[in-house]
Amino acid sequence: MHPVNDREDIPWPVRVAAPDLAHLSPRRLKLMGRAARVVERITTDLEGCGVNVVADILRGHEAFTALEHYPPDDARDAVSGCSFFYHAHDPDRDEHGHFHPFVPLRSDDPGGDLLALPAISMNVWGRPRALFTVNQWVTGGSWLPAAPTIQHLNRYRMEHAYPSWLVNRWITALLHLLRPHIEQLLWARDVAVRTVADGCTLEDVLADRRREVITWMPLDMDGLVNQIQSTQSQAGSLPPASV
Repeated sequence: MHPVNDREDIPWPVRVAAPDLAHLSPRRLKLMGRAARVVERITTDLEGCGVNVVADILRGHEAFTALEHYPPDDARDAVSGCSFFYHAHDPDRDEHGHFHPFVPLRSDDPGGDLLALPAISMNVWGRPRALFTVNQWVTGGSWLPAAPTIQHLNRYRMEHAYPSWLVNRWITALLHLLRPHIEQLLWARDVAVRTVADGCTLEDVLADRRREVITWMPLDMDGLVNQIQSTQSQAGSLPPASV
């Protein structure tokens, strides 16, 4: 095994700024706007019942234990093969836990190899606070560069009733709402990995247990929705979202 590059000028995780939406096409902005309406509607519906997406996933579990998966057998759509689980690592004063979403590598093999998408960090109020990418050893499964990973993101669909139909729809809409953010995060991940792999192999970097989180992007969900609405202010109103 080749020694892993220990360059100190590349602090991990690499903090990545949110993308500027000004360059996006009207079609992309419209899709993001529709996804935002779904996310907002589901959030409002759950809050009307006194819960949020995290509380809904943890419903029926008396204790929230670090590193345990919620639901215990993961949430998986039998048709699309997409899945996710929620868990937490060590206690963090800002993060309650995070979702790890996965998409099958092949659309015709929903039970086959999985590809990890960026994780969604949640605050103590059950709202998204950041996106981040992790090294391959953290989640296992396949590893692809940014471009094909982004293409697989297009197929992410969770529409089953288990463990929560609303949460399944919420995470599906959220990933499509945040597509530009995910793209920027993945491109930055690839740059970081290639730089550290200079002088060693990619496999060594992906298996390096000292490197867990690669890239990190804080989220301002209210600001994002306002930015989308402002950009679309002259394009007319969107049709009602279906949840």
